[in-house]
Amino acid sequence: MKKKKKWIWISLLILVLILFGLQRYYVYVTQDQRKEEALAIQVAQEQLGITSPDELRKYVWGDKNGSDNIYWTMIAKNKDNQDVMVWVKFDNNNQPVQGKGGVHSELLQNGMTEEQIRTRFSSEIPGGEIKRIMPGVVNNIYVWQVYYKDGSHNYYRFYRFSNGEQVDLVYTLPNS
Repeated sequence: MKKKKKWIWISLLILVLILFGLQRYYVYVTQDQRKEEALAIQVAQEQLGITSPDELRKYVWGDKNGSDNIYWTMIAKNKDNQDVMVWVKFDNNNQPVQGKGGVHSELLQNGMTEEQIRTRFSSEIPGGEIKRIMPGVVNNIYVWQVYYKDGSHNYYRFYRFSNGEQVDLVYTLPNS
């Protein structure tokens, strides 16, 4: 009986050590992402005076020159306690872009909501299965990006954040 208890305790100790190791690995792997997220919030707070940042998302999209456009987007409250969508641009060294074009915000009430874009998309592409909708920037236009499946292909489609008009870009992804 003593040997059985001993093996149970050894097994539990090994399990705890494995779980601790997995947690430390997760922290290590995500530290750069958390650092960028904190920088995006800090820059938005400094430049726009936002509070209550929520729904932070990283958006990466290639431009015509072959480089990546990297943005962190978030919903927050502005100085007047109104809901705003915020875009914080990052450079290829994962640092916020300084100066003009580094931080942009628009009142949510003046733009389209994710639900409005979902409704519009469903009326335009009735058979389309939406996989993700997220705010972003394409060709210097602030947009909602819709990633969806229609038939056997996956697509990206873009709608202007300001009025919901479709941007004349639809990207078809190759079948996998």
